[in-house]
Amino acid sequence: METHDVIIVGGGPAGAACARALKQEGVDVLILEKDKLPRYKCCSGVLFGQTQELLREYFGADAPPEVYCSNDKIVEAENIREWKKETGYKRFYWEIPKDGKAFSMHYQNIWRNLFDHWLVKMSGATCRDEARVKGFTASSDGVTVQVDGPGASEYHCKYLVGADGGPSVVRRILKAAAGDTGPAGASVSIFQSYFKLESLGTLKKAAWTVFFEPEIGEMLSCVHQKDDYLLLCVGGFKGRKLRESVESFKQLLANEFGVKLGAWWRDEGCQMELAPPYLGQGRTILTGEAAGYVYLNGEGISAAIDSGYRCGKAVVQALRSGGDAIQIFREKSADIDKHLEKCLAQIHFLSV
Repeated sequence: METHDVIIVGGGPAGAACARALKQEGVDVLILEKDKLPRYKCCSGVLFGQTQELLREYFGADAPPEVYCSNDKIVEAENIREWKKETGYKRFYWEIPKDGKAFSMHYQNIWRNLFDHWLVKMSGATCRDEARVKGFTASSDGVTVQVDGPGASEYHCKYLVGADGGPSVVRRILKAAAGDTGPAGASVSIFQSYFKLESLGTLKKAAWTVFFEPEIGEMLSCVHQKDDYLLLCVGGFKGRKLRESVESFKQLLANEFGVKLGAWWRDEGCQMELAPPYLGQGRTILTGEAAGYVYLNGEGISAAIDSGYRCGKAVVQALRSGGDAIQIFREKSADIDKHLEKCLAQIHFLSV
């Protein structure tokens, strides 16, 4: 059995930031990632102002040039707009000030697969990809984790951190063990399709356009350019046929804006849980979207990096001084919880 002080499940921003905090303190940490890195992920791939500041604060660096889209590297906040046929365009907000502090409105357009891979490397932690967690059991001295994939089939750690996103395996296993199998809150399915872009028509270049069309989906639909492709994002509740929603969205873009799309390239999908934060139990801690940390209108990268790093610092404190790591994390994240409440009060995400 392979042993580590801390095992993190998930090689995204929350997992990488948590690993960074642990490695800075000399803690032995391993990241388990179920996919082969760099892997694609359902995401807009836009780094907002708070994310940019967190990268400098926690990782000591800006996102490197190689992770940017090659054209339209910057999306200005003023160019994120909601469109309605009756009234035209108005500003759409995806980020608001936190603790009275406003952030840069020059948003960075990146490829999420390359960005996540860079973050993991910057963390300094060993990452074992294609390692899928099957289960885990807790004891008084730690957690034993069962894994499919290369390397060991069983691992033991003092603390297990679930940083594996909205459909978190760690959260699901943890709640099932506690007899809680019901949904924590509303669940929205998100689906993205990329198409070769032939013409933007009348859509503004280097912009991000948002739509609320109930016939397309129960959540917002949006579109923006990624290099030579146009990314179409739709979403809805259970039962919504999202591939059909994409076809309806394509028709709207063609009819109203003259957008011309070429060959399909790829699809991505995920589940977003709209639920109160849940930080785990015992020696198993949740962070990032796995814990329910998602900011305004589904923005998750900044919440993931910030909560992930603080989770790592909480685990360090528990390892060295004792105490309840989850309670320490909760105290360290009070301002994140407060900002989450502010975001929920201003959310403009669902069509119905």
